[in-house]
Amino acid sequence: MATLPDELKVRDVMSSPVIEGSENETAEQIAQKMEKYNVGSVVITRNGAPVGIVTKTDLIWKVVSKNLKPSEIKASSIMSSPIHSVTPETSIEDALRKMTALKVSRLAVTYKNKLVGLVSVKDILQVTPEILEIVKEHWKIRGVTLSKSSEGYVEGYCDECGEWSDMLLNVDGRYLCEECRLELSGRGVKE
Repeated sequence: MATLPDELKVRDVMSSPVIEGSENETAEQIAQKMEKYNVGSVVITRNGAPVGIVTKTDLIWKVVSKNLKPSEIKASSIMSSPIHSVTPETSIEDALRKMTALKVSRLAVTYKNKLVGLVSVKDILQVTPEILEIVKEHWKIRGVTLSKSSEGYVEGYCDECGEWSDMLLNVDGRYLCEECRLELSGRGVKE
C-alpha cells in the first residue's frame, strides 16, 4: 500500500499554464506581466525550454535596490539560472526536499524538456491542511498519539514566508517562523 505523499504528485498541485518571458524582455515588461497575471514569477524560456526565472525578489534585489532603470535591464541579466526542474510525476515530498536542498521556493515542471507547469512551496502548502487532517485521522484510528516539543514548536514551512523552520508556532491558526512572529509583533499583533 502506498503512503499518501507517494500518491500526491507535482502534477496534482502545480500551476499551469506558466507565464513565460524571453531573455530579451526588460525588467519592466516582466514586472508588467507579473501584475497583469497576478503572479510572483515569470519563467524565461528559449525555444520552449526553461532557462531561468525572474521573481519579485529578483526585481527588488537586482533592479530596485541598485536604482537601475527597469526599462533598460534585460531579463537575461537578472534571471536566476539555471532554473531547477522536476517532472509532473515527481512526488510532492521529493519536490519539497529538492527545494529545501537548493534553497529555492519554486521549481519548473518539465515534460520532454518542455515547460508544462511551475510548482511552489505555496502550491504544496495549499493542500497541506487536507493532507494533515487525513494523516491525523489515520493515526487516530491506529491509536498513534502526536507529541509536541515542550515549547510547542513544530517543524515545517512557515505559512507566511514559506521558508522551512523547526521553530514554528501556531498564531491565530497559522504556523509562523520566529522571524515572521517578530514581524507581526512589531506591527502590534499578539502571538
